[in-house]
Amino acid sequence: MKALISALALALAVTGCTLPAQLKSSPSVRYYVLFSPLPSSSTTESAGIGVLPVTLPGYLSRQQIVLRDADGVSITINEYDRWGEGLGQGISRVLCDSLAVRGISALPLRTGAKVDTKLMLDVRRLDGPLNGDVTLDVVWRLQRDGDVLMSAHFVTSRPAGDTIESMVEAESLLIRDLADSIARTLRR
Repeated sequence: MKALISALALALAVTGCTLPAQLKSSPSVRYYVLFSPLPSSSTTESAGIGVLPVTLPGYLSRQQIVLRDADGVSITINEYDRWGEGLGQGISRVLCDSLAVRGISALPLRTGAKVDTKLMLDVRRLDGPLNGDVTLDVVWRLQRDGDVLMSAHFVTSRPAGDTIESMVEAESLLIRDLADSIARTLRR
């Protein structure tokens, strides 16, 4: 009996070793980050704005990259295409860098810095289909001591391209478009 069990175990081990490599491993996970402009070290015309942690809808609060299907209702969660950082953190980082390029000092509040003016971002949508348009829909509000200084609803789109890389690039550019809009509003 022991000999039979040993023979079966050996047969299973040998069979397992001869499976093609593509059957043994799952696809590799790819990681992406939003890209931002490099701020100049001399661009600080204001006392500073603290960007509060970005709020995201539940379906975007995940590591996997989410695509909205062309029907506008269904979503696809890409298991093997993931964010290298939390999407909210990436949005905050790109926004702060983009504002700095425009001469406005801003930093994420998670750094522990003390600021009087706070920027709140409520992202309602940052997605789209490949070969379609990716859309950014966000409400932002600037406050000081609990008083709302200004607020706006910002919605814009850009072509997503046909790859995840091109979609992430479009999403990065949309955050820069948001920074342009905020900077223009602040300078009025």
